[in-house]
Amino acid sequence: MPTNSRARARSLHSISLCTPSQGTSRKHRPTKRITLRQATNLMEALAFAREIGTPLNAHATIHWVGTNAGDDPNGRLFAKVREGFDKWLKRQGIPGGLTAIWVRERLSGGSAEVVHCHMLFHLAHPFMRGRKRIQVEGAIERLIDRHGDGNFLDCTLKLTFPLNPNGIYPLKGGGPDVWRRFGVPRRWRKPQGCIHAKRCGTTENIGPAARQSTETNSIEEHDDGFGTSIPNATHHSGERESDHRDWQTPTRARGEPARAWRMG
Repeated sequence: MPTNSRARARSLHSISLCTPSQGTSRKHRPTKRITLRQATNLMEALAFAREIGTPLNAHATIHWVGTNAGDDPNGRLFAKVREGFDKWLKRQGIPGGLTAIWVRERLSGGSAEVVHCHMLFHLAHPFMRGRKRIQVEGAIERLIDRHGDGNFLDCTLKLTFPLNPNGIYPLKGGGPDVWRRFGVPRRWRKPQGCIHAKRCGTTENIGPAARQSTETNSIEEHDDGFGTSIPNATHHSGERESDHRDWQTPTRARGEPARAWRMG
């Protein structure tokens, strides 16, 4: 096939990935990038997880191309893996089960492919080494195998433990506004393909409702003895508001995103 024909075929394939089929609802139309609102939600959830004592210190990458299912175009397989892992963590005695932020992408290594996923989640320290670490990896592998109808590649799951994860790496799937706002390194600033259904999200325990509830409960009123109600202005975590804000919007000067999320 001539070069220009191949280029046209690739272009048409790319367009088809982002073209909604008839009857597709607005909610589930394909998206090309993470919006600024979504990125802010991810970063606030990551900061909140750290604040409540469950820092997101483990990173799982799942490549669905390594399963017999071959792809996860609507995110249902990944949702089942998250649900199963949540149950497994609760059986291990981890309060709250799965605490995580996640994104779905369609670009890896500079080439378009089937959907793959990133999940940054909390693990208690005993599960980050030795026999328990192997158990965690085994639990995720079994879930991928079950819902992906078999797992035949070693690269299907990659589990790492960043020393200081700042959440920047998943935001490479955003646009210029997201890249500038959160200081995404230029070498990561590439479109991450068209995604159908939900592109990114958080677990409920660190989602907007959970954060709002905690914020409301922290602003308690007390009586000063003279019949006057005084708001309690002390932040429940003991952190200054400025520290909390800075941690939500890390920059290269404050952290090391390249090391924190390096794929290796």
